[in-house]
Amino acid sequence: MSDSGAVRQWGRVAEVIIGKGGSGIKVTNLRIQFEVVKTVDHTPNKALIHIFNLSPENEAKIKKEYTDIYLNAGYKDNLKLVFTGNIVHVFRYREGNDFITEIEAADGDYDYRNAFVNTVLASGTTNADVVDQVGKTFSNTANNGVKEISGAARTRGKVLVGNSRDILHKVANQSGANWSIQDGVLQIIKTDSLLPNEAIVVNAMTGMLGSPEINEDGITVKYLMNPNTRANGALKLDNGSIKLKAQKVGETKKGNQLTGTTVDSSNFPESDKITKLDSDGIYKVLKLTHKGDTRSQTWQTEALCVALGGRSTVSKGKAK
Repeated sequence: MSDSGAVRQWGRVAEVIIGKGGSGIKVTNLRIQFEVVKTVDHTPNKALIHIFNLSPENEAKIKKEYTDIYLNAGYKDNLKLVFTGNIVHVFRYREGNDFITEIEAADGDYDYRNAFVNTVLASGTTNADVVDQVGKTFSNTANNGVKEISGAARTRGKVLVGNSRDILHKVANQSGANWSIQDGVLQIIKTDSLLPNEAIVVNAMTGMLGSPEINEDGITVKYLMNPNTRANGALKLDNGSIKLKAQKVGETKKGNQLTGTTVDSSNFPESDKITKLDSDGIYKVLKLTHKGDTRSQTWQTEALCVALGGRSTVSKGKAK
């Protein structure tokens, strides 16, 4: 795996497109605030987007006509999709002189809640065939993402009846993988695997903010927004820059206060090795958060990552 993912970090830009297939209302010149949270878990990724002083006509269209939203963000000449999903809730309120339209959205939410399978597979079919059948039940989710699926051909036919998400749970578990919908595309990635993209180098030269911190959940690192960051993708960190997360005053571990010192795992007993370090500094992204505001300094990505073979699933925002 080569090291890349660098982006030009000037000329911050964001745009929101509301409408099916990316055609509809396009917002580029108004103030946009957003927070996007993505994980490797099956629970739909979420976005909270605020648009300032949107016209009442366009807001009415969002509430009555449109169900899909696209958020592109990044830098001048490097604007990329960071979220797409179904609109879940729209609310308008006033703050000072501004009228703010708040939009909550979830990636693949409609299919996650409503898709249902009712079919019979012939003998000789595999888990890959099961996933293909599930994909046919989705109305808004593409079935052409990366899928790492295990399982031999069945000697008997198989009846598939139930919520599509439940059937995907079973296939993913049998394959030692996590399934998720990422920007409208179904993805099944093994827990000890990475997306086949280049590792994003995160260090002081590429916009890292502070030092990466390690705790029982994994390694958390913050950096200037990089829209190339993907759940199940890879980051390359300098292990020498990783620090223990400082605990609150009064909290101790084995009677010793953790102080944010640089990690040297050889100094800890086996029971105290809270997160595995990778010798090459390559880490899998379990969770990422993009935060941005086109009229303030907020413009960053925060990633929770682990070494392959370390903790590799996320539940309710926690790595396990």
